[in-house]
Amino acid sequence: MNSLTKLLLLSAICIAVITFTVELALAADPGAKEATCAITVTVDTIIEWDGDFPAIDLDSQESTLDSQGDSPEGTSTFTLWTNCNLTLSSDQTALSQLYHSRDGGANEDTLVTKYKISTDEAGVTATGATAAAVTASSSDTYTVHSSFLSTALAITHFNTDGAVEITLEVEATNDSDNVADSGAYEATQTITTAWVSDN
Repeated sequence: MNSLTKLLLLSAICIAVITFTVELALAADPGAKEATCAITVTVDTIIEWDGDFPAIDLDSQESTLDSQGDSPEGTSTFTLWTNCNLTLSSDQTALSQLYHSRDGGANEDTLVTKYKISTDEAGVTATGATAAAVTASSSDTYTVHSSFLSTALAITHFNTDGAVEITLEVEATNDSDNVADSGAYEATQTITTAWVSDN
């Protein structure tokens, strides 16, 4: 093999090695590459009942009103979703007083109807009514329907706690010097929220 042939052979081998090396370099894993995406959303101020309070049936929860001094009581607990401070007020009209009508409404009788309301937490480490708010509204004392929550009950929102359990209680009695007509009595109490402030 002459020198020229050796030189050509050597050149061909070098080109092959260089080409192979470049191909290996091009085929190497370039490593993971990251791309980020910023995501935002706004949560509005929310005050929302989880539907309606379950109905209160005094007959099944406690008893019928079967004597002059009897005073059956009943309760209904419901969830209020909120992320703000608010107040609770009540319907103080005749709609919230237990009544009975016969003869197409010509004769109507009523019962003394009293309410109280409470929250599962006290507004300090969880959303609810503080002790001061309960005292101011007298919400923990049975109050006749026409005066119930005359001072609205303040609910204080505690950050990260967006739910509060509200318990409505009702008591039915005869007048102090009378007994009501026999029959079924009914009433509808409406608890209304009002925004106070965000926090």
